[in-house]
Amino acid sequence: ILKIIMKILFGLHGTTHTEIAQAEINAFQKAGATTEACAYGNWGAANGLLGSFKLLLKNAFDLRKKAASQKSDIVYLNTALDFKTLIRDSITIFILKAQNNKIKIVLKFHGSESTAVFSKTNLLKKYIFKKSSLLLVLSNEERENFLRVGVPAGKVQVTANVIDKNLYQQDSEFKTRAGLSEQTTVLLFVGRFMHEKGIIDLVEACRMLKEVNTSFKLFCLGDGPLVAEVNRLIREYALENNISLLGHIPESETRSYYANCDILILPTYHQEGFPMAVFQAVGAGKPVITTKIRAAADYFTEQEHCLWVEKKNPQQLYQQIGMLANDKALQDKMGRNNLVLAEKFTAEKIVAKLMEYFNKI
Repeated sequence: ILKIIMKILFGLHGTTHTEIAQAEINAFQKAGATTEACAYGNWGAANGLLGSFKLLLKNAFDLRKKAASQKSDIVYLNTALDFKTLIRDSITIFILKAQNNKIKIVLKFHGSESTAVFSKTNLLKKYIFKKSSLLLVLSNEERENFLRVGVPAGKVQVTANVIDKNLYQQDSEFKTRAGLSEQTTVLLFVGRFMHEKGIIDLVEACRMLKEVNTSFKLFCLGDGPLVAEVNRLIREYALENNISLLGHIPESETRSYYANCDILILPTYHQEGFPMAVFQAVGAGKPVITTKIRAAADYFTEQEHCLWVEKKNPQQLYQQIGMLANDKALQDKMGRNNLVLAEKFTAEKIVAKLMEYFNKI
């Protein structure tokens, strides 16, 4: 059988989830594809509108140049779907297609805003949907949204992000080093400090946990617009000994927190596809408390992998944390089930499916 080597050019965001992309690239190479990578997206290299626009053009022309020298069959861009990324993606696709109209464009959306998907007047959205050969989303809910606005079923597929459970190493001294007793339940929140991630709801739930003398410590990794507000609430509720804000730390340093927490909590209502905080906890074999949206809704069964909470419901969040903190057997069962679930998200499995999709276009 004549095997045609597929040539894929990756457009990568420079700072977020670089390891996911690298794991995908390595698996594509193992599967026999030739791969190249190029910067894509505004990753702190530009400030202001003009700077961002210049960077957008530079990245687009760099992609075009690399695609020409590699003779790429597919340009695979990691993006999101909101009104800002639509501008970037449509200009980039226009520049790529102007040079080579036969080149196939694949867009992987790390989250999609429903308002952008359902907008009836957005011509840029129509343009990128038309010009792309394949649209990849991270949950069935998002795929349904795309189908409802008329994207053909064969053009939009569900994929996942790579989770590598070998990255998470438990450390028996973690609690001791943090000055905590073995009885203290370690809670973890990882995400931007913004209302949609549920961080304020979580602080309110912690206030209630303290009122009933629960022994817990919440580590919060991340920063964002609500840091000052969260700090104010911590002081107001006298939670200084219960909540530690560690700021934004490098991805590699977050792993010891995933590996050594007891419960990961993300009461999000942000429109992300595959919340990485939640699925990194899965890779670390930890129970999760989260909202029933998007990829979490696709892969989790309550009491088997997670406990659900409604968005903006601190009272229910407090009850679920209290219940799970007091049930070590349930924590252990969910942890074991999540390690099994993590096997679905190996680079090899994800890329095997992507190669199937890519061969069809």
